[in-house]
Amino acid sequence: MITVLMATYQGIRYLEQQLDSILAQTVPVRIWISDDGSDDGTRQLLEDYQKWYPDQIFLFHRNKEEVPMPGAAGNFFWLLSLAAKEGKSDYVMLSDQDDVWFNNKVKRQLKRMKQLEKGLGSKCPILVHSDMEVTDGALNEISPSFFYYAGCNPERTSFAEILVENPVTGAAMMMNRALLKLVAKPPKTCFMHDWWIALAASCFGVIDYVADSLYQYRQHGANVLGARASLEEYRQRPARQQEVEENYRLMMAQANAFGKRFWEQMDGRQRMILRAFLALPYQSVAGRLQNILRNRFWKSSRLQTAAMCVTIPHAGEKLGRKGKGL
Repeated sequence: MITVLMATYQGIRYLEQQLDSILAQTVPVRIWISDDGSDDGTRQLLEDYQKWYPDQIFLFHRNKEEVPMPGAAGNFFWLLSLAAKEGKSDYVMLSDQDDVWFNNKVKRQLKRMKQLEKGLGSKCPILVHSDMEVTDGALNEISPSFFYYAGCNPERTSFAEILVENPVTGAAMMMNRALLKLVAKPPKTCFMHDWWIALAASCFGVIDYVADSLYQYRQHGANVLGARASLEEYRQRPARQQEVEENYRLMMAQANAFGKRFWEQMDGRQRMILRAFLALPYQSVAGRLQNILRNRFWKSSRLQTAAMCVTIPHAGEKLGRKGKGL
């Protein structure tokens, strides 16, 4: 059983095309959808599709008291919790509302997943993701590879590396049941749902990928991707210092929440890495550099890695004592 989880909100413009692309997969799937109060016709379209495909499409209303997290992350964690409770999903995939899947996406990722499970066993938490084609809103190609376009290195899969940067896009992932059980309980805080899931997979299991682009990712409006890290980007950083600092605060809060959730399941090495990561805001620039080099807190580029030494806000000035966590 393969279950695709989709979070929707005001998605009428592209949603029909995405639903059709998932229904056209060469491997049968079912689609669980949680809409976050759309009033643009999205809900009516979903209800129509549910009538047309009653055995494949299922609509759910999120209980915001159980999962108060805002936005798409809250919707996805709500669906993950439902899928875990039901217990019938062998594999779970996530879907954005505005992408278009190539009809072999599920088949290719399932093949790789089964290869990994054959060697590691189905009890090992496994995440398989893929590259994607980057397009504009009309599906005109911008780049044949998201990995290249965003400067994303999918070989970065260690726990230390995932703590500082997430190479896994939610809509590109497939997880097995073992990983689903780990991430089904919504965290108190996270940077994004896909980053939290990648952290769990890197800490307790395996992250692997299919190098080919298996779907089209639309760049439009608020979801436009940033260009790859460059010297020009870092020249512009002073103007967006507040945004950079807030991102680091969220990153540290996520790591702290992850430690509190999984501390008992982590081994000594993983605990040491997490403690070292949470110490970064308390260290001098030189101390951070030594910490980063010692524990291999690598980002996708050397420039980005070096920038952490000066861009992480100091705990005494920005994070406060509560940021120390573990």
